[in-house]
Amino acid sequence: MKKFALFLALAFIGVGGASASDKSSNGIYRPTLSTHATAYLKKFPLNKVAVDEVIQYVGTPDKSLSITGSEYLTYDIEPKHGNGVIEYTYIVKDGVVVNVTYLNSGNFFGVTQRESAVKLQTP
Repeated sequence: MKKFALFLALAFIGVGGASASDKSSNGIYRPTLSTHATAYLKKFPLNKVAVDEVIQYVGTPDKSLSITGSEYLTYDIEPKHGNGVIEYTYIVKDGVVVNVTYLNSGNFFGVTQRESAVKLQTP
């Protein structure tokens, strides 16, 4: 009976931990490599999210910059093979996120489209 009670208690703890979310009530979370950028940006509630909520749910920015009343919080997403740069930048004005940008330089960072097409076609 004690083993069953222990198993049941551990099962509830496991289910509770699995259902816990790192997402705010506004749907803010840290993007990953598997995040579909277009959908993330489309659903992001601009002009409703405070900078504190971004830092709480996305984390401490990898880079930050303040220019003429706007603050730029940039988060780097590590590519699988270390090629290219993937970044989300949250633009904050008066303490509220007014825009979010996405940059994916891909595997051909620093080359032209023509050069990258040739690389793809070469075995």
